[in-house]
Amino acid sequence: MDLKEKIEVLIFISESPISSNDIASFFKINEKEANSVLEILIKEIDEMGRPFLIEKVAGGFQFRTREDYRELIREYINKKPYKLSRASLEVVGIIAKKQPITKLEIDKIRGVDSTGVINVLIERDIVKISGEKNAPGKPYLYKTTEFFLEVFGLNSLDDIPNIEEFSDYDDSIA
Repeated sequence: MDLKEKIEVLIFISESPISSNDIASFFKINEKEANSVLEILIKEIDEMGRPFLIEKVAGGFQFRTREDYRELIREYINKKPYKLSRASLEVVGIIAKKQPITKLEIDKIRGVDSTGVINVLIERDIVKISGEKNAPGKPYLYKTTEFFLEVFGLNSLDDIPNIEEFSDYDDSIA
């Protein structure tokens, strides 16, 4: 069994995306070598045209199903896709772009109370409390989780598109 096959197995069995640094540490190789083997592996699997591929998500690598097969999988599992309400998508979008951010800041942007929506996002592990703001009342600060990146198929927060309507937002809100 060569290194490429071992890395493929490691990615396959990982419950969450595995970083090239973790792969390098596990096999006691340098990260440059791990990345080189990963590039070859990703290219080979992609060229095979199989219904799956290896993608970089949430800072690591993970086997993912190609878009063409998602509906088939949904039918087989008889599950609805991971759905969030419009309000949840709005709040997670605000948090993702402005993090860390307080509930008051989110409410000011939205114009409505976001307590229930934030609680649902925390319950689903899409958002988490990341600390407290050094302001009166010490309000919680919220930010997205690694699972958020996984759910939305993003490698990092830099992959989130700009949201024009928040560009005029004043970051100095308490």
